[in-house]
Amino acid sequence: MRIALGIIFALFCLCFIVIIIEETFLGGRRLRKAEKNARERALAKDSTTDPAPRN
Repeated sequence: MRIALGIIFALFCLCFIVIIIEETFLGGRRLRKAEKNARERALAKDSTTDPAPRN
């Protein structure tokens, strides 16, 4: 039982460290924000070039 808890705790620590590395070194929040802005611009562009009015 103690070994199982140790393994679970080690996996939790590993996941926590991976999340911190992803957020700080690989862009994380800034990358998601940039992708969201790009999607919004694409949707705005598509809606202005549509010749037929939407109801």
